Amino acid sequence: MQRVAFLMRIKPGTEAEYRHRHQQVWPEMLSELRAAGCQNYSIYLQGLQLFAYFEVADFARFRTYLASSSVSDRWETFMSDILEREVDPTTSFPFLLEEVFHLD
Repeated sequence: MQRVAFLMRIKPGTEAEYRHRHQQVWPEMLSELRAAGCQNYSIYLQGLQLFAYFEVADFARFRTYLASSSVSDRWETFMSDILEREVDPTTSFPFLLEEVFHLD
């Protein structure tokens, strides 16, 4: 299982809206995440900074699956007015954080 962690930012003044949208994530988006192999997904908020973590058996398959998902595309569009995301041009995904320690 691969552990994936990355950072994002929300736009100033959108904290309440970000929380609201994530209290009502579309069921079809949750299904797509699961179908892509995503498990144990958490997002944490501090100020405007987001820390996201999930586990996946095959990160490349996960990215490929979501890149071809119309539901994921609609979710990204829906969130684009409140998110500031910098993506790695080699993966079209946010830059991953390097894991420097892990304890099971």
